[in-house]
Amino acid sequence: MRRLVTVAALIACTLPVAAQDKAADVMKQAREALGGKKLTELKALSLEGPFRREMGPRQVSGTLELTLQLPDKMHRSEDTEMMGGISIERLSVLNGEKTWEDMQNHGGMGGNMQIVLRNGPPGQELNPEQVEQARLRRFRTEFNRYLLAFTGGAGLSPTYVAVAEAPDGKADVLEVKNESGQSIRIFVDQQTHMPLMLQYMEVRPRMMFNGPGGPGGPGGRGMRGGPGAGGPPPEGASAGAAPPQGDRPRPNPEEIRRRMESMPPPEPSQVSLYLGDFKKVDGVMLPHRLTQAIDGKTVDEWTIEKVKVNPAIKADVFDKK
Repeated sequence: MRRLVTVAALIACTLPVAAQDKAADVMKQAREALGGKKLTELKALSLEGPFRREMGPRQVSGTLELTLQLPDKMHRSEDTEMMGGISIERLSVLNGEKTWEDMQNHGGMGGNMQIVLRNGPPGQELNPEQVEQARLRRFRTEFNRYLLAFTGGAGLSPTYVAVAEAPDGKADVLEVKNESGQSIRIFVDQQTHMPLMLQYMEVRPRMMFNGPGGPGGPGGRGMRGGPGAGGPPPEGASAGAAPPQGDRPRPNPEEIRRRMESMPPPEPSQVSLYLGDFKKVDGVMLPHRLTQAIDGKTVDEWTIEKVKVNPAIKADVFDKK
């Protein structure tokens, strides 16, 4: 998976320029470069294509389908093929003030592969209302990242932060904050006015695989869904565990719970989402490659092969199934 070294070099920043009109001007230029009037007519997007993901020493692949409908709806479907014949299907849906998600796993070492998740910090279980609130915050944050990546942040109010410098040019750095106060920065090329990268801090989730032969031990930092922004697994979940080994018996749920709770809380990581391979679709410039790096290491690449601008969307696509 190739690295985008040139954009990653945008690290030398000047002092912040706290000017709201400057931020508005940069965003206006970016939206003009992305399509101008055509971009203002964009009300929905559907995108589909294969992805590749690094999970510790392993690499998995699959297909990601994303549907966005302004102002506040998202349907994200991910089908991941993993080692051992395991297939994981995950849905993440935002429908205004409501959310829902579903994850199914199939096959793998005779079937019955389980993915054990931990909700909340060690020793703390979230009640259903807390889970729903946390999921709504996560999905709104995810949706806003996609707005920045694909529409230049329609309806968002950024502030101006800095000028980032690289050997081949400069980029204006803008920042938006979600309802929880978390920041997302967008880097905009000063010459082309095209967005180059999103950057934000995120706590990586945790997960344990449990199949015949016993669970794999916890591995490194987990990987969230697909690029962007990825689409996150259920609250508190993570990936990155090693595959089951040997003929150890499968532990009971209580033992799994104790193992999960004994794991130290994950540390926040810096996520960089690079936007590349822009192509014009119905008058709108859209990135066709999203590459995600965690703390400087490339872990995820989504290649978008099918795009529809303002597609016809069935009325019930965002309803809970």
